[in-house]
Amino acid sequence: MNKLYYSFVFFGRLFFVIFCLSFVLTIFFKIDFLKHEWILPNNTTHFIPDVKDEKYNSNLSFLNSMQKLENFFLNEIEERNLNNLEAIYFADELLRDRFYHKDTLISIKDNWFLYVFNFFSKNRNNSLYISSVDPNYILKSDHAICNQQALIFQKLMETINVDYQSILFNVPRSPVSFGHFASAARIDESWFFIDTNLEPPYQQNDATILPRLLDGDLELFNLLYSEFSADNLPPGAISTSSLNKNPAFMGNLLQKITYFISNYMWVSSLFSSFFFRFLSRRIYKII
Repeated sequence: MNKLYYSFVFFGRLFFVIFCLSFVLTIFFKIDFLKHEWILPNNTTHFIPDVKDEKYNSNLSFLNSMQKLENFFLNEIEERNLNNLEAIYFADELLRDRFYHKDTLISIKDNWFLYVFNFFSKNRNNSLYISSVDPNYILKSDHAICNQQALIFQKLMETINVDYQSILFNVPRSPVSFGHFASAARIDESWFFIDTNLEPPYQQNDATILPRLLDGDLELFNLLYSEFSADNLPPGAISTSSLNKNPAFMGNLLQKITYFISNYMWVSSLFSSFFFRFLSRRIYKII
């Protein structure tokens, strides 16, 4: 009984210390006038920094949540009487217009613990961890990078029950390799390549693009991505991944956990401290 009492006392004090630390850090990182530049990564993105001559329509900024975007998407499909193949390319055009290319980063105020995690990780000099992978958070911005736009495109494919997968690019070239993220959607047995972000000039309804890229068609790659032309496409430089699965599941889980810590750890630890202190007092009265 004495061991149980001292254990509850220990945990009560431990959670009180956690409360104090988390409360102070939460206030510190949420103060507006502090820029916290010391914890920011050196590079603003881990993908391609800019896109030339891209489409963007600011009138679509009202689509600022996944629910609004899905409703708009489905309503337009119904009004235009689009079949699934036409809906795929409507989604392509919609997202090309909805976003311009720039990384949507989670703000320090929203998730300071994620920045602390990133600071002590091997990716501290890029935005891999702090780049949002939550479609609703991304849609609050007018901009998004390749993987963020692909996530939203794939969510739209879910709403119309179309199979999708991720297309990963890791093409060696000079001076830096071409790292990129796109999607593909399937109608019947054909896969159609979609890239809403870099907006390459592919022919719509062409089911040969993806297999040719996967087979290492250098001429096609350099045609689609002329600004990032390469001398060769080694096996595996372009690959598929995550069939009908969220490719950022683990990243999204990390961001949700750190969001909870950033905003609610002080509350939960305070209640935990009171709870264990209450238990220790009850046991003390018994013994």
